[in-house]
Amino acid sequence: MERETTRRVLVVEDNPALRKVLINIVKKLGYQDSHPSSPRIPAWAHVEQGGVGLVLADWSMPGMSGLDLLNKIRTAQAPICDIPFVMITALDSKDSIVAAGAAGV
Repeated sequence: MERETTRRVLVVEDNPALRKVLINIVKKLGYQDSHPSSPRIPAWAHVEQGGVGLVLADWSMPGMSGLDLLNKIRTAQAPICDIPFVMITALDSKDSIVAAGAAGV
């Protein structure tokens, strides 16, 4: 199966340095159309616009957390509810892992 590289990879990370690292990784994987979320344009607005093929999101962020964003995506109508989602977090408790899995990470 050929990798889909025309859809945007939405990077949702409040730490600017880590956001830049993640964008560079995404670009090195061949996804030239990566798009960072920022406080000026909330992540959900990017998702609603369409064309997002993958979300990489930090769990702990001010405003809408990564888990909140995931829940909003999973309860949306198709095709938004089916967007693959990768949670980035330093939380390593069993409860956090179970919560992320239950939410559809």
